[in-house]
Amino acid sequence: MSLDARHLRCFTLLAEELHFGRAATRLGIAQSGLSGHIARLEDVIGGRLIERGRKTAVHLTPLGETFLVEAKAALHQLERAERIGRNAALGEAGTAKLSYVFSAALSGTLGRALRALSDRLPMLEVTPFPLETPEQLKALTEARVDAGLLRPQARYPRGISAAVVHREPLLLALTDRHPLAARATVQAADLAGESFIVPQMTRSMGLGLLVEDLAKVGGFPAPPILDASDYVTAAGMASAGFGMVLAPRSLSNLAIDGIAYRPIADYTGSVELALAWRGPPTPLVRTVIAALTD
Repeated sequence: MSLDARHLRCFTLLAEELHFGRAATRLGIAQSGLSGHIARLEDVIGGRLIERGRKTAVHLTPLGETFLVEAKAALHQLERAERIGRNAALGEAGTAKLSYVFSAALSGTLGRALRALSDRLPMLEVTPFPLETPEQLKALTEARVDAGLLRPQARYPRGISAAVVHREPLLLALTDRHPLAARATVQAADLAGESFIVPQMTRSMGLGLLVEDLAKVGGFPAPPILDASDYVTAAGMASAGFGMVLAPRSLSNLAIDGIAYRPIADYTGSVELALAWRGPPTPLVRTVIAALTD
């Protein structure tokens, strides 16, 4: 015979009441049933836990006093295991993976999401890790991540849903040696004849078209385009004077030597971040969306 949670509950409640009648009433069982639970528990332990003589009040034996501490701890652990199990079944406990693009970290979007998850789902252990948008979509499709902060797509793979959670304006990043860097703001027309550096990863997401839109606003032909692997590389190239970058405002949070960031007064283009997930929205997904769209 092994320990039974029902026996432990009967024992701890009886130890609290020190009265078989009151304890049985609270448990919703007959006194004889309570006595049976205690007797079976004492058989398992191998000693008397409760003194229940007719002339003396019910009280714990020294063995009972010692065992009570362990019984309470065991019940607490069982309750915790049950709570965690139920929360895990609901997606509110356990482990989860959240992928993100670099600008989600730069803009503070990732930080806000993680704070909300820590506050609202404390039993869910979330592991964030960087991943570019195409790789995120593949990982989501293969169920290797639970959700991802990525660049919105015109079309998502089957079974993947997304919601826009962040939007930010675009800035011009250029070398601080360029004459336009001396101005507080620039006009789109001022950029005629300039070359632009566009990260290759943004081409498939349509962000490269923003440079063409800028040219239309400025009234000049589509400018020459130089490729870079990512926005950080593009900013480094811009600081050396290779060209200009039309970049999310959050890029200006990077302290890159030799670069200036300037708003374009007559251009209203912006970029977005979305949270994507597979299947029905989980508590993680609902929490992040609520935190980032409040």
